[in-house]
Parts: sequence; structure tokens; C-alpha cells
Amino acid sequence: MPVRPQTNLLCRLILESGEQQDISQSSVAGSVVETLTPALEQALAGEPTVPVPPTDYWFTAAETSSDSQDHGLRVKFGKASVGSAPLVEMTLKPPGADGAPAFLMTSIGGWLQAVASGSLGNRPVADRIALEIADLETCIAWTWLESRGYAVRLQNLSSPLEVLFSAGGGMLTAIVEEPGQSPEVCFLVQNTPDAVRRLPEIPAVEVHARLFKIGGVHLVPLVARIGDTWYESWINACSDDGRGIEELEILAGQNRIVFLVYDGTSFDPDRTVQLANPLADNIAQMRRVMQDVPPWTMEEFADAREQLYEAYPTPQDLIFGPDVSTP
Repeated sequence: MPVRPQTNLLCRLILESGEQQDISQSSVAGSVVETLTPALEQALAGEPTVPVPPTDYWFTAAETSSDSQDHGLRVKFGKASVGSAPLVEMTLKPPGADGAPAFLMTSIGGWLQAVASGSLGNRPVADRIALEIADLETCIAWTWLESRGYAVRLQNLSSPLEVLFSAGGGMLTAIVEEPGQSPEVCFLVQNTPDAVRRLPEIPAVEVHARLFKIGGVHLVPLVARIGDTWYESWINACSDDGRGIEELEILAGQNRIVFLVYDGTSFDPDRTVQLANPLADNIAQMRRVMQDVPPWTMEEFADAREQLYEAYPTPQDLIFGPDVSTP
């Protein structure tokens, strides 16, 4: 494949409304791209409609000329329960050699007609369908850009920031060691460019921690709110590299907590927010509780965390919900 201009940013324009949105590559997880790649190639091979299980959405796809000046992708999206007429049509242009991002033009004319006819149900249902197709549209766009060499998925997961970007966003903690300074646990947070851009200059921030015991596994969720968005991360005291216990010990002793906020388009943070450490005493108590406890495996930790997710479906629930620890 010839060397092509690459990007990690996609500009999406809705033709009917003129609304524009910047979408970073990291908003789509690598596992989603892997799942959609064979389906996209199937569509490009001429399959009339390719289903998107477990939904009843379908799509068709065709590439324009492979010449670098005209290369692009055209996709139509529909819903089997509505019929064979497309609800949304998109045209994707790759990034320019001048550094311009990839450009996605979306027409929602079919959706507007379906709304007017009532074939999509009431308006809340129709709006949900529009959002779901928009998500699918974004995933298909990044799948094509990556498969055709216009975007490269991070594969070196040696740094926490690359792990965060590869996962598609969220929050995780990392131990930062600056020369001449004591180690510090920082919170790395990533959201979409639009969401980060909407944050006030000094956003409201809060952070919480809690200890659960599920069988022999001790779990420490860290939950933070930045602006209007809630995030969660986890400390596994028995992680393979021993960093879990180290993070607890450092968090219990540091005076501040620093949030590095990223929009997924650069390894440089969009902004840095800090506050006095409200977790120190709580984390120190958790560390004492876990002193000399028998170790658990990564599989046991994952299973215990899934039990918590069943009881606490949102980050807020993890902190403010009733205790469901088990012996």
C-alpha cells in the first residue's frame, strides 16, 4: 500500500442542518474496528446489504476511485424493520496531504422522511435510531480509514496514555516520576474533542474512592466528575507488575491530585486541572485493610469487578450506592 496522508481526526458534517462535529480516532475502540473490518470488506465486495448483528441495521458500501485525488467511501444505512430505503447516506473523503482531517458528509434525508411518515415510531425512538446510526457511521468511517492506510491504530501499549487512547477513552491512573520529584499518581482522562472543548476554563472537579470485598478480592474503584461527565478507573492491588499497591501507597501520601485531560487527537493534554488530595486518608485506610491479604489472580479480579458492574451500572453508583461486599 502506498504511503498516504494519515489522520486521527474526522470532521463530520450533516448536510441538512449544517451541524459539524470533530470525531477523534480514539473514540472508536480497536476491537470495534476488528469486528467491522470483515463486514465492510463484504459490503465492498458487492454484498447488496450487510447486516449489523445483533441489531436489525444494515449497510451497503462502495469505494470511489483508488486514485489519491478521488479516493473515498460511500455508505448507505438502513433498518430492516423499516424497509429497503436508506435512512442515512454518507460520503467519506480521506485526509489531505496538507494535514486536513478526513471529511465525512452525512445526509439524513431518508430519516427525515421516515420521521414524517411515522414509520420509525414516536420521536424519542426515531432520535435514538438516528444516534445509533451515527455511531455506526463513525465506526465504519474509521474502519475504512484504518484499513486503507489513512489512519494507524496504536499498537504499542507500553504507556498508559496509549492504553487510554486505544481503549477509546475514559480514565486511568498512572505513576508519573519527574526528575528530582517524588512519584505522583496522575489521572489521565480522555473525551471527544467536542466534549473537551465545551469544558469551562476551570471545570468543576470531584474525585472519590471506595473499597469493596468480593470473596477474597479487594476492589478499589476511583470515580471522578470533570464538568458534567463521570469517569471511573480501578486499582488492582495484585496486578502483575505490583503497581497497584504502589499506586495506593503514593495516593495515600501525595498532597494533590492532577487530572490531565486529552481530546484524543494529541499526546499533549488539552488542559491540566488539579485539586488538593481528598483521598489520602481513605486510601491509607484501604491500604491497611489490604495488608497481608492473600493474593488473587487477574481472572478473579475481572470476575469480581463484573459482579460489581451488575450492582452498580454507573460510576456514580459505585460511589454512592449501598455496599454489596461479600464474605
